[in-house]
Amino acid sequence: MVSLDKFPAGCKGVVDSLDLSDEAFRRVAAFGLIPGSQFSLSRRAPFGGPLVLEVGSTRFLLRRSLAKCIQVRVAA
Repeated sequence: MVSLDKFPAGCKGVVDSLDLSDEAFRRVAAFGLIPGSQFSLSRRAPFGGPLVLEVGSTRFLLRRSLAKCIQVRVAA
């Protein structure tokens, strides 16, 4: 298990847990990023920029400060 900000770009993973405030949890859950969901990390912006994630057919940017609070693992 690793935090999402350290997950390798171009890989698919599964969300294990989210240690976020209620408001932040609702925001990421609106994109489908909830425990057990599969995602693909498309890109990692340089210099600490956001991550580009795909969950199902939804693509969105996620700040690294939030990504640090999300535990994930590589999809089998």
